[in-house]
Amino acid sequence: MSTATLSELLRRPNQIISQTEKGAVTITRRDGADLLIMKAEDERRRREGVNLASAIMRAAVAAGGDFAAALATVFGWTRLLTSRELESFAQDVEKSLWAAVDLDRYELFLLEVGRWSATAETYAAGLPRGDGADQQWLDRSSAVARP
Repeated sequence: MSTATLSELLRRPNQIISQTEKGAVTITRRDGADLLIMKAEDERRRREGVNLASAIMRAAVAAGGDFAAALATVFGWTRLLTSRELESFAQDVEKSLWAAVDLDRYELFLLEVGRWSATAETYAAGLPRGDGADQQWLDRSSAVARP
């Protein structure tokens, strides 16, 4: 987070505002409380992360600390995951959740949830499960009937 004075903001508004590309900018004032300038999208993402983290934590407390059960409560789409995948999802999200809360940066946490949500979407669309071990590489292309 960078810092600028109110005088600097008034003298060079474009330069100070361009600093928000790197994060929030604190505007210090001699005669009042500091101000914060940031991109609205950054604040929206932060608020989304805080809200989702809060919902997961409340569900984890209600589930007696069972993180996988908490995630199943918060995300209905987890029913499309196998029990093994749900456990893996719980481990991945738990790691990124605590880091996000500690750093007040939720991008990676939201990305992790989004990745697992996309996995569930592919299952819902009827795409096959698996690690790709059953697929065979073709050395040359071949004509196929219209899919």
